[in-house]
Amino acid sequence: MKKKALLIVLSVFVLATVLTAAVPAKTELARLEIINKTDQKVMLSLSGEGYFFFLTVDPGTDKTFTVPREEFAQRTWSCDTSVTGFLDMDTNVRLVFTACGEDAPNKGEPTQEKVHIDDSPGETEYWRYWNYE
Repeated sequence: MKKKALLIVLSVFVLATVLTAAVPAKTELARLEIINKTDQKVMLSLSGEGYFFFLTVDPGTDKTFTVPREEFAQRTWSCDTSVTGFLDMDTNVRLVFTACGEDAPNKGEPTQEKVHIDDSPGETEYWRYWNYE
């Protein structure tokens, strides 16, 4: 009888451990990656419920920030222009700022594309990909 009880307890423990490891935890924070391919500094202000961020990225570099998962009012300065709008940080977001130039179509206007990225073993993430041209 003791062996049966021990086997049941051990089985429940193993099952709980496997199920906990299989379910990815959704944290309260999301990653915001900014890739600056311009020759100027990129600046981004985010304002949300009780939060305000002013983020800067030097020319030719990229940075990753961690922000709360919520919708922010945003203002972006890049290529001597500014754009306002909203940024939904419910998932991870990547902003790519391409080289400045007068021949660039829709300069300063974002285009959006969803990209599937598998950047960790056994776990996939979905990024919203904004391309500022």
